[in-house]
Amino acid sequence: MLVTGGCGFIGVNLVANLVAEGAVVTVLDLDAANWHNLPDAVTQVRGDVLDPDAAARACEGAELVYHLAARTDIDGEAVEDYRVNYAGAENVIAACARSGSTKRFVFYSTQLVVGLFNETRFIDETEPFRTRTAYGQSKIEGEKIVMSHCARAGIPYTIVRPTSVYGPWGEAPYREFFRVIKRRRYFHVGRAGNLVSWVYVKNLVDLTVMASLSPEARDQTYFGNDFHPYTMREIVDTVASYYDIAVPTVPSWMVTLLAYALALPKQWGLNVPIYPFRLRNIKANYCYDIQRSVEIGFMPRYGLGEGVRETLDWYESRGLL
Repeated sequence: MLVTGGCGFIGVNLVANLVAEGAVVTVLDLDAANWHNLPDAVTQVRGDVLDPDAAARACEGAELVYHLAARTDIDGEAVEDYRVNYAGAENVIAACARSGSTKRFVFYSTQLVVGLFNETRFIDETEPFRTRTAYGQSKIEGEKIVMSHCARAGIPYTIVRPTSVYGPWGEAPYREFFRVIKRRRYFHVGRAGNLVSWVYVKNLVDLTVMASLSPEARDQTYFGNDFHPYTMREIVDTVASYYDIAVPTVPSWMVTLLAYALALPKQWGLNVPIYPFRLRNIKANYCYDIQRSVEIGFMPRYGLGEGVRETLDWYESRGLL
């Protein structure tokens, strides 16, 4: 098996799961990646997914290819800033086609290919592409390349679109989110009843592995999220209960005034606690449907309480919060 980007947050968790199940795993990632996070049994191929030689070496003999390698921030201004997200997929598929051994190509996309909706309806995989970010557009291009190039090469594919992922080995944005709550710097904005689709990384890994092996998941797309959305208040209070603290509530109108008052200082480069973009994200609803995953037998093993507890235990044991 091959995992590209296996040194990243989700990749480390996926590789650990595969190795624990007895799989022989190769990881392709950049030389500068955190290789020390991986099990010793992993075969390392240090290189760029844009390099045909590195891709060829990594894909040789790989029956299952999990393509996670990507630039995942949203700081880029143009889709070309994220060229690795679509050209990398194209290069790895070409290497798979040359090797002749690949039986399934699993591509990691994102919920942002259809955008974040401030709606409480459930978004399913039939939703048309639309995005407001260059990152999201790069993943749209990646999905299109996967569908067309895999069909041309006769390689079955599965596309996984993670929602908001948290868990051990995670960095931005949730490590800072947890830290702010722990340090009593977070407050609820009004009712904080907006619904958001989160996913504990181990649930996401379970779905990924199940879909990669399922005949029904051939040439299909799945959102990766927990069984149901959570309210923002439920998420924050679950984290706060780990530290036995209470989170205060501030009226929504008051926070809105503050956010817009701090918009200009934010533009000046100052580090402010709240501003309009962050406030919209905090208050937004985004709910993604899990029904298609359930139909192939997936049922998340971890609820919010278990996932948060394991995550915070991991952070605290390493002094990261």
